[in-house]
Amino acid sequence: MSQRKHKYSVIHTNYNKPSDRFMGGGYGEPGSANDVYQIIEMAGKDGLVDGLELLMFESSDNGRWIGIGEPNKKEVKAGLDKYGLKLASLIPNLWGHWSQGKGSVGSTDPKMRRKSIDQCKRAVDMAAELECPYIGLWPGQDGFDYYFEVDYQKAWEWWVEGVREIAGHNPKIKIGLEPKPDEPRAYSIISTVPKALLMIEDIGLDNVGICLDIGHSLYGHENLGEVVALMQMRGNKLFHCHMNDNYNGADLDMIFGSVHTLEFIEFFYWLRRTGFDGYLSIDLFAYRTDPRGSINEGVKWMKAIDVFIDRVGMEKLTALIEEGDPVEYAHFFREQLLGKS
Repeated sequence: MSQRKHKYSVIHTNYNKPSDRFMGGGYGEPGSANDVYQIIEMAGKDGLVDGLELLMFESSDNGRWIGIGEPNKKEVKAGLDKYGLKLASLIPNLWGHWSQGKGSVGSTDPKMRRKSIDQCKRAVDMAAELECPYIGLWPGQDGFDYYFEVDYQKAWEWWVEGVREIAGHNPKIKIGLEPKPDEPRAYSIISTVPKALLMIEDIGLDNVGICLDIGHSLYGHENLGEVVALMQMRGNKLFHCHMNDNYNGADLDMIFGSVHTLEFIEFFYWLRRTGFDGYLSIDLFAYRTDPRGSINEGVKWMKAIDVFIDRVGMEKLTALIEEGDPVEYAHFFREQLLGKS
């Protein structure tokens, strides 16, 4: 069993205050948002992550770049190199423009499907140019809200054909599909890990896998360790992880480690046991907390779990599974985490 330590990253927009439907202007003071260059500097100086995951934008915000695009890609790469950070992932924005409100790669509009596929292919080209191994696809607006709204078979085939074209554009770049049960659509087309695996089987290309957002799985009532085991059994299809926390009822994107403990320890055990070698990337929304502190605390929790597994040993955790005694499991973790009593 691998004793590999993990690689850590963060989605760069996490360093800014987010907005929601109740606070459309965002939870930060006006003008307080950091641009991509300031974020690179903060991440580099904090020294806790190995890389950054960057959202792609087609243009700047009145000359101010909040992500990466064709005009500023060299400057962004130079900033990453300056602080010894890798480009962990590129994320084409398939959900944030009004024109994508009814879907992107799976839109009923063939022009939107073509536009979205070409957008993703540009992301693949940029990833290859900037030595980034992976792009992530989140079909946030692809799904349905009402009955009799969508032809389920056509929507599925459009995604299969679209991703096949995107992934075939450069087989050296990995493509990760990110399942989510719902939001912003009432039902998402790729809602669970098993559905993502089914789509990947239909696509039939080695460089297509899954980005596991653990918050999506938690509120989708999936068991994290189990879905890791399933993905890795089917050709090591876990490519990338988004790390946060919630109370299993909604995608709250809280600080990693703030709610779950034992489930996360088992999750990290299965990451090691199955040889996962992608990035664990912080993906949170710091509505009412300090973004930088929230990110750093989440990374420290991940590293602490790795240290814990080193201390107790993979062999002991495997023995607990083989023994299959819940009382012994409870006894072991109570003593390890809270001390003998």
